[in-house]
Amino acid sequence: MTPALRAAPRPRLQPATPAHAAVLAALHAVCFRDQPWHRPWRPDEMADVLALPGVRGWLALAPDPPPADGDTEATDMDTPVGLLLVQAVGFDADILTLGVLPGGWRRHGLARALVQEGEKTLDVAGVERVHLEVAERNIAAQTFYARLGYSQVGRRPRYYHDENGVSQDAITMCRSLSQSHPAANEPRP
Repeated sequence: MTPALRAAPRPRLQPATPAHAAVLAALHAVCFRDQPWHRPWRPDEMADVLALPGVRGWLALAPDPPPADGDTEATDMDTPVGLLLVQAVGFDADILTLGVLPGGWRRHGLARALVQEGEKTLDVAGVERVHLEVAERNIAAQTFYARLGYSQVGRRPRYYHDENGVSQDAITMCRSLSQSHPAANEPRP
């Protein structure tokens, strides 16, 4: 981590809405630009996803420039550095996308904070399991999710395709949530 990042306050998490679609789309494009299978989501696609039932999103925002004298209030100058989108349907949810900007923001707990915030919200909403797909060659992401308690539960053949038509499988992973909320003990319909 650069000295400037080390001295800066930790980014804060903020719920994302369809009004954030352009910011989320731009952030998503940068987070995944090095992935050969990635096709950036357009702002209208991001807005459509955020408007779907059960979809929730979060932005990680870093003060820019870092606040002076310990001021932690957000400003219009906050820089988006991470995002998470999830969709809950009944007792299950999917991580639709998770990304943190390269260039010093990765490997400092932002992705973990985003996932934990999402899981906390989903757990309170009655979700029992969270699912995701990750490219089989993305060992770093698989390791990250395994450290958060996700286990491989399957494979989706040829799920990802690059612009040359080359495909790779997706590894499907799942994690059970704590179900610490009262609805967890109620019988399922």
